[in-house]
Amino acid sequence: MIKKIKIEVKNLNKVIEDKQILNNISFTLDSEEHLVIIGSSGAGKSMLVKCLLGLEDLSSGSIFFRGNLISGDEDKQSFLTNLGVCFQGNALFDSYKTWENIAFKSLYNERSPNVLKLKKLAIGRLEEVGLPVNVAEYYPSELSGGMQKRVGIARSIFSEPDILIFDEPTTGLDPIMSKKIISLIGKIIKDSKKAAITITHDINLAMVLASKIILIDAGEIEWAGCPTQALSSKNKLLKVFLNG
Repeated sequence: MIKKIKIEVKNLNKVIEDKQILNNISFTLDSEEHLVIIGSSGAGKSMLVKCLLGLEDLSSGSIFFRGNLISGDEDKQSFLTNLGVCFQGNALFDSYKTWENIAFKSLYNERSPNVLKLKKLAIGRLEEVGLPVNVAEYYPSELSGGMQKRVGIARSIFSEPDILIFDEPTTGLDPIMSKKIISLIGKIIKDSKKAAITITHDINLAMVLASKIILIDAGEIEWAGCPTQALSSKNKLLKVFLNG
């Protein structure tokens, strides 16, 4: 079966006040592929996510979705509608219950939302990420860090998007919870057969889940390949990550 390219990034550059933040970044994301982008703090990973999400304008370069150049607001909206994002800090709304956070996009974008239907769907997503039904009525402040992360993941998959983006999904979690979240993300991607991008500094996540890896350093692609190639690579920076 021929894979269909979901996202293609070509020669992406981001400059802020004469400082080159991202330099000539290019990659593709195919159907059912999991691209993991690794790098140390300050390497440019978060800026890349912001550029993909339209939160930052490109200084130059292009982003294509399903072969079409994303240029105007209408293109951006179509692209964003097909994305499910789990943010680094979870980005949960303190004044909304868990189920409202999960269904937020539909609750507040649809003209006449069917609240009962959306709540039922949100509870279903809670069960998918391994949380009990009663958590639906909790507020974020009543949840542990690991539970909040699961709620963030539940929200990212709520509308069954074509592409999932996970931004530092294991940051701030203890090793045991990190392993659980890595396992959960892997299961979701496998079961849904979605394309996914994960931004992380966690090499264990990359080696377990990625179909291909990009290592970014100082805003540039330092190395790219699959996990098997990573193990035999002689790249010095990649070896630092692998040897942890």
